[in-house]
Amino acid sequence: MKNTIRICLGLLFLFGATHWGVAADNPPKPDAVKADKTPTGYANSELPRWLKLSGEGRERVETLDGVSCLPGTNSYLLQRLRVNLNATPRSWLTLSFQMQDSHSFFTNVSPVPSTQKDPFDLRVGYVQLGSVEASPVVLRFGRQGLTFGEGKLLADSDWSNVGRSFDAARLTIHYRKLRVDAFSAMSDKININGFADPTSGEHFDGLYGSLDRVIPNATLQPYLLWKMEHHVKGEVVKSGNLDEKTIGLRWVGKLPLGLDYNMESAMQRGTQATEPISAWATHLVMGFTLPNAQHLPRFYTEFNRGSGDGNSKDGTHNTFDILFPSAHDKFGLADMFCWANIVHARAGFQYRARTNLTLGVADNSFWLANQHDGLYSSGKILIASNGKEGKYIGQEPDAQARWNVASHTQIDLAAGHIFAGEFLQKSKHGTDFNNVVIGITQRF
Repeated sequence: MKNTIRICLGLLFLFGATHWGVAADNPPKPDAVKADKTPTGYANSELPRWLKLSGEGRERVETLDGVSCLPGTNSYLLQRLRVNLNATPRSWLTLSFQMQDSHSFFTNVSPVPSTQKDPFDLRVGYVQLGSVEASPVVLRFGRQGLTFGEGKLLADSDWSNVGRSFDAARLTIHYRKLRVDAFSAMSDKININGFADPTSGEHFDGLYGSLDRVIPNATLQPYLLWKMEHHVKGEVVKSGNLDEKTIGLRWVGKLPLGLDYNMESAMQRGTQATEPISAWATHLVMGFTLPNAQHLPRFYTEFNRGSGDGNSKDGTHNTFDILFPSAHDKFGLADMFCWANIVHARAGFQYRARTNLTLGVADNSFWLANQHDGLYSSGKILIASNGKEGKYIGQEPDAQARWNVASHTQIDLAAGHIFAGEFLQKSKHGTDFNNVVIGITQRF
């Protein structure tokens, strides 16, 4: 990774020296840039056209009550600062960097988890050959985020206080209605004492396609994701390698009369410590938007299921591996559950109260897919089950709002409350869980 950073900086200096020499001859920046009253807007008006600064600061307070459905509270302040530098010295060459400084204050968890804290880090640093908008072939290599589809399996979540980046090479090919992304990557592990490092012994490769309007008003996205790791545990075998392939299809589109749909199914095969993997997951959404251009009222229903393992000692792995998803609002706003051993049903309503204010409410219900497995959070088992506690996990009503106060200022409010069901109560996790979040994001 250090070599990649040196290459990026070297190219920036090389092409930058050429352009700085003729900066005085460049035409003035567009009026839109001059009209940007932010600090980086003023800076960009004085910089060459090929160089652009931007930034974002975010403060968010989260209050949790009944953590892990056990007695206990925790309230903390999440703080995140990101500064971006993008250079396009040639139409076919882009260099992109992002510095991040994120912290968690007042939490009663010690040490602060790496999902909340990442002091002064180079989160993004890559070279891109080709233009995403204009080039049929684009190559990007270096530290970067990877987000595909709805982010249920692979995403660089903006909601997260640290996000997720990969040291990766990514090739994108466009041809008419077809787009194919191929990548080879290693996920980056946060190091609070220095820059993030690639996860040792991990390899993550993939192909992600997109076929636009082959079916009227619809997009098909087939994909193949290949995850490999060393020294993982099996159910019977003590240690071995992971060789897991996820093949799936996402199908999203619109129908007449204001209807829309989103379907995704994935199947996992391979071996974990020489033991076979056989898992699957599915996601279904149907929405209906009323013909009101001002408020766009939308009703929707959603169903998710991720397979579980009925026998943890039979040498076959049946629990779905969630890979590297965006965790926020995929299974309720409380963000406690994930796509492993879960059955999730949701009904919701979205409403644009004003052009800059969007509201949403939803009601969620959860069950274990297999009552002999357990309850998972962020891909890790939270509560193991002996099969006698039942399947019903509980119910979660949600409410959220997003207010764009100004062109560069956004306020988010989210609240979710989990009413403990039979499974949680019988497994001695019967305390209701409550999560309230309020945050403000300022772009500069």
